[in-house]
Amino acid sequence: MTTLSAEQTNQILYHLDLNQSTKDISHATGVHYSTISRICSTLGPDLQKSSGGCPSILSSSDVQHAIWLISSGKAENATQLTISSTSLL
Repeated sequence: MTTLSAEQTNQILYHLDLNQSTKDISHATGVHYSTISRICSTLGPDLQKSSGGCPSILSSSDVQHAIWLISSGKAENATQLTISSTSLL
């Protein structure tokens, strides 16, 4: 197993700071993704981790509007929220 140079390690840390995936960094640097993952866990434990999953469809204002509709009694369930939100469009 060969060790990485300081330049390679710094390049990987730079890409990690840009929140790039290990796969993207692997393609850019030619270093295996498991090595990048190991560097991330040892040298960059405070880096922001991916939240995973799909992004939320509703904005925070949509969520607040839905809460208001339910608390004001204008909607009782998700079906009524869907109907009221489509009528706004």
